[in-house]
Amino acid sequence: MTDQDHGGGWGAVPPVDVIRGTTAATARPPRKRMRRGPLVAIVAGVAALVLLVVGGGIGYANGMSTHAADRPVRAFLDDLAAGRASAALAAAGIEHDASDVLLTDAAYAKAKRTVTGYRVAAVRTSGDSASVTAYLRQGGQDVSAVFDLTRTGTDWGVFPVWQLQPPRLGTVDVSVRGPSRTPLRVAGKSVTTSKGGTASLSALPGTYDVAVRGGEWVRSDSASATVSGFGGTASSPVALTASLTSAGERAATKAVDAWVDGCIASHDPAPSGCSFYAYGEDPSYTYTNERWTLGTRPVVSVGAWSSEGWLVTTTTYGRATFSADISGPGGVGTATAGPMNVNASGYITGIGADGATFRSAVAPVSSESGS
Repeated sequence: MTDQDHGGGWGAVPPVDVIRGTTAATARPPRKRMRRGPLVAIVAGVAALVLLVVGGGIGYANGMSTHAADRPVRAFLDDLAAGRASAALAAAGIEHDASDVLLTDAAYAKAKRTVTGYRVAAVRTSGDSASVTAYLRQGGQDVSAVFDLTRTGTDWGVFPVWQLQPPRLGTVDVSVRGPSRTPLRVAGKSVTTSKGGTASLSALPGTYDVAVRGGEWVRSDSASATVSGFGGTASSPVALTASLTSAGERAATKAVDAWVDGCIASHDPAPSGCSFYAYGEDPSYTYTNERWTLGTRPVVSVGAWSSEGWLVTTTTYGRATFSADISGPGGVGTATAGPMNVNASGYITGIGADGATFRSAVAPVSSESGS
């Protein structure tokens, strides 16, 4: 059997290319696919550029953060809160010398109510100047402090370099009612008052114990001085009164006794610098073997320091008698005067290893006597 084309048979079916519209004349060439290597390189380049931009932004932000004006202030306060006084002073450029006995790690370690923390409240910049306001945690309270900074240059020509200006320190101010050059103990450090009885010591924020260091002779009640923050604030003045210990009072009494004994030892009817004297000698008689005899010794009490010294008050007068051998128109004999009062009121003007020094307040001619 033979297949034939009868018009509507297979011979009438159009070619496949014509049905699909892909005749040889109109067909588009296939697209060339990009090789994998160049494509990966382009993607990596774009990613690197994005990372560079992002990384640069992060780096700039970090750089600005590490070069912020409050950074030197934080470093200074971090050292202070950790008790590193010497490091803090160096970081702030605070000059000091051996006379600044409280500006040491040892002295600051003995201080109380020191800076234990802080928070930065505000940072203001204007050109090459900046100020940082911080609140210092001191003794359970917040103390305001303002720090000034100056821009000294840049790092890499971009980031500002800030230098903390030395903050003004407060002072521990002490006055002593006592002898000039009184030795003190402040936060465990030895200090001596001025001739006027005062001492002023630069100090970091804190509370410092203060007392007279008078050894066995002199004492005082202990006190404390508090320096709050910075800015040159002085502590409330600490006023101490130097008083004599029991040993000091015994030394004072011994000095008074020495003064009385010196007067009694005189052969003059009017001993120089003494509170008693005899008078009425008859010029027609000759006086020999003149002498004083102490009947009773005066009783004294030693009180508080005054502008002249520790006040010595006679509570019971002593009694003394003067006698001499005489010869004259009426013959020979013995003349006497008294008994008369011995007043030993005066001042203990100083005391030390050699004892106390007494000065009479009632003698015709002022005199001093050591024990």
